[in-house]
Amino acid sequence: MRVAVLGAGAAGSAMAGLAASREHEVTLWSPRGGGTRHLGDRLKTRGLLAGSWPLRIAADLGRALDQAEVVLVALPGHVLPQLLHRMAATLVGEPAVLLAPPGALAPLLLHGLAQSRGLSLPVGALPVPPVAARRDGDGAIDITAIRPRIWAGGLPAAARRLLTDTLVDLFGLPVEPLADVLAAGLAEPTALIGAARMLAPAGIPHGVARLLLGLSAERDALAVACGRAALPGMAEMVMEQGGLPESLPPLPELGAGLAFLEALGRATGRPVPMIAAALQLLEGTTGEVFSPHPVMKDLDAAFLAKVLGP
Repeated sequence: MRVAVLGAGAAGSAMAGLAASREHEVTLWSPRGGGTRHLGDRLKTRGLLAGSWPLRIAADLGRALDQAEVVLVALPGHVLPQLLHRMAATLVGEPAVLLAPPGALAPLLLHGLAQSRGLSLPVGALPVPPVAARRDGDGAIDITAIRPRIWAGGLPAAARRLLTDTLVDLFGLPVEPLADVLAAGLAEPTALIGAARMLAPAGIPHGVARLLLGLSAERDALAVACGRAALPGMAEMVMEQGGLPESLPPLPELGAGLAFLEALGRATGRPVPMIAAALQLLEGTTGEVFSPHPVMKDLDAAFLAKVLGP
């Protein structure tokens, strides 16, 4: 397949390498060019996937999307709204679009934007990428974990089989379907892991893990209130990526993820006091305001209320 990967961070580059290793034609695009500056026509990976893989570097978004059959979006959730507006205006044809991470309800935003242009895009959302990776000092991508499966939600319902088959072909891993893209957004663990790392007092054994389980319990109750109870467990998601990440996510990504869950709590009448407190502490510490969530404010209120219903 012809695959466009939007986002050349460690995760996007690792997914590009995995797809290229399976003989797909991969084009990599970086919004600012930083992730592709050191690359020529090959991507070097090491660790669990070692090799040098052919790929094309796109100078702009239009060239990245040109003739793509699959578009893989691997950018932080807080930057997605602007990119998705640009994508919807640029797309020609109806490629399958996969967002990893989902960025809350960003797949719904893209679906609506595409429909306004008369396009019917199959859109999938992966709460976590199929690989865990970091960029080494020489620019190579060190792949530290390959998950045994991919969780994914998609829309419209008629396209879910297509999305599942596309993911299996793309990465060679089995797919466990989630109810929809809302379930995928709820399952995204980055914000809760970041909050637990940020707030757990130093020196308390297993403090981060205990706080993460508490935050996850609130998230799981919120999922039940939204009618999306069958989420992957936080513990297994963490174990399958080789443990807790060593670093915090960027603060805008952390804040946006907490703001999404806190907004769902208010919309469903299901309080999430620990998540809300984590958001307040983050805003108080940084002096920034992360609410409303950048994707949520772009969605029509009536449509959003329908989506959040059981």
